[in-house]
Amino acid sequence: MYQDKFQVPYIKSFLISDPRYHYYPNFSDEETEAKKDLRVIFNIVNFSKTKSLYRDGMAPMVKSTSRPKWQRLPPKNVYYYRCPDHRKNYVMSFAFCFDREEDTYQFAYCYPYTYTRFQHYLDSLQKRNMDYFFREQLGQSVQQRQLDLLTITSPDNLREGAEQKVVFITGRVHPGETPSSFVCQGIIDFLISQHPIARVLREHLVFKIAPMLNPDGVYLGNYRCSLMGFDLNRHWLDPSPWAHPTLHGVKQLIIQMYNDPKTSLEFYIDIHAHSTMMNGFMYGNIFEDEERFQRQAVFPKLLCQNAEDFSYSSTSFNRDAVKAGTGRRFLGGLLDHSSYCYTLEVSFYSYIIGGTTAAVPYTEEAYMKLGRNVARTFLDYYRLNPMVEKVAIPMPRLRKGKPPSYKHPILRGPASNHPNGKGDKKSSVNHKDPSNSF
Repeated sequence: MYQDKFQVPYIKSFLISDPRYHYYPNFSDEETEAKKDLRVIFNIVNFSKTKSLYRDGMAPMVKSTSRPKWQRLPPKNVYYYRCPDHRKNYVMSFAFCFDREEDTYQFAYCYPYTYTRFQHYLDSLQKRNMDYFFREQLGQSVQQRQLDLLTITSPDNLREGAEQKVVFITGRVHPGETPSSFVCQGIIDFLISQHPIARVLREHLVFKIAPMLNPDGVYLGNYRCSLMGFDLNRHWLDPSPWAHPTLHGVKQLIIQMYNDPKTSLEFYIDIHAHSTMMNGFMYGNIFEDEERFQRQAVFPKLLCQNAEDFSYSSTSFNRDAVKAGTGRRFLGGLLDHSSYCYTLEVSFYSYIIGGTTAAVPYTEEAYMKLGRNVARTFLDYYRLNPMVEKVAIPMPRLRKGKPPSYKHPILRGPASNHPNGKGDKKSSVNHKDPSNSF
């Protein structure tokens, strides 16, 4: 599990009891009296997928007390194979030699990004008192952890009656997909910076970011599910305020923005990590309107030009029935023709640069760089490039007094109770499968 104190002395095998939801994001041998040069083979059993990045060179990560930086094990020590002893599911085995008796070792599937780290990060941003950065608690999880909502924009855009173009970004709905948090942090770090592009974006757009939709799952070390065992990204159609409170709160806010005649919700991007594919890529929706479908492809194409690790050839557009409860599918059916909804995926392992065949393993910095490039791409999409040359680089302004009232307060009660305020948008905001409207 993904907890710092999760202890596994002399591990030989891990059993993944339900291949859909449980994994081994992080474990340690804190109580092991390991002898120097002790060789151990770890077996992680009950994988269900035939295709795996372990077959493409991915390996678990390790760090120890004396070597605190995460690094990948040599791929030659990792094996992924089908095992008849486990209902013909797959096993990932890796060999490791404990070389220092006094060290505590930790192993991880990918670079960890904990709930505690996330809270410290947001606390540090809040202390900077930037007048274009706002943090609020949109709700709480089942175990009363914060659902943070960030608003990054010029204060002028938050004045009463101001029209807003909103980009809504979410992450970590699947708690084990830690690259999502690094990408999201890259987006945030760039948008709050004094880079001329960031300043132009803040002047023209309102960024609403919910970086951690599943804080309980992250804290507890789940790979895909919430505290109560739900895959939250299959419950957008009818989230329960009791069982899925974080998802319910975000959906209410999005519907309120949709119904506000002064607000244009132009983008929804949900960030994930992928366990079988390389590079960054996107999933989009399919529409009967060919022009709308073609417009939807513009942003991924621009991102491909800005980010060497983003693959447009791996980007796909679908309306699979199994994805009907996802944020991308539900909101793609709810919002009007001016809104575009995507799932942004990034590999747990590596990317391949165009024109080459060698895989380049992702680092924490590479994930954050992808986030910065996502943010930059909005400049190209809105054709704001000429504005950058006019922007000087002043010192950041500090917020004076209390921040302005949030335009989208937390809502109570069923999301479908809110009337539609825009005449040209869909009047139905119920929980029916949006695929029926395609």
